[in-house]
Amino acid sequence: MLVPTIDWALVARPRLMDFVKGLDDAMVESASRKAFAALPDLSRAITELTVLKGVGPATASAVLAAYAPDVAPFMSDEAMVAALGNAKEYTLKQYLAFADKLQAKAKELTIGEESFTPSDVERALWSSAIGSKSPASGNPKSESKMRGKRKR
Repeated sequence: MLVPTIDWALVARPRLMDFVKGLDDAMVESASRKAFAALPDLSRAITELTVLKGVGPATASAVLAAYAPDVAPFMSDEAMVAALGNAKEYTLKQYLAFADKLQAKAKELTIGEESFTPSDVERALWSSAIGSKSPASGNPKSESKMRGKRKR
């Protein structure tokens, strides 16, 4: 199950996918069970998954976010930039700082029955970043640039 979980994330890094595809299923299952049992301790959970060759903190965060969105946000570049101003440091220390910020924001946004998870906050940050890059985002400047170009 690890391969399809991270296949989309490693398109630009095929060598890492080779490592992940070469992992023994029993080893992946064992590391995953240990990581899930370590929750809500994100440091221990990430550490349990990163023993797998080709799995770093960002990939481990994808697995944990799928399993426990109420605790673990995915370490997307877009959300990292929005939350911390940095997307290039894929370390455990950086992930923990990122997760702390998103957990705090989720707690702040949660009112009564309306609850938010760190993963909800991550997806909102990601969506905002991607939406602001899109020419269809309602930005008149980008729309006028698109209208001004013609096909040849």
